[in-house]
Amino acid sequence: MANSEIEALKKEIEVLRDEINTYIEYPEIFKEELVDSSNKIDLLINKYMSLSSK
Repeated sequence: MANSEIEALKKEIEVLRDEINTYIEYPEIFKEELVDSSNKIDLLINKYMSLSSK
């Protein structure tokens, strides 16, 4: 079960990284989106690290 959760988190992190890379091109326009995506990716990375250390 943990492996499937880890894989799902990896995919979700990749999607957010792609979004952030897109938003970075126009940071003034996408300021809120950058902050939201950054916060989400931080949470997912923490969850990923927690699951992978078990």
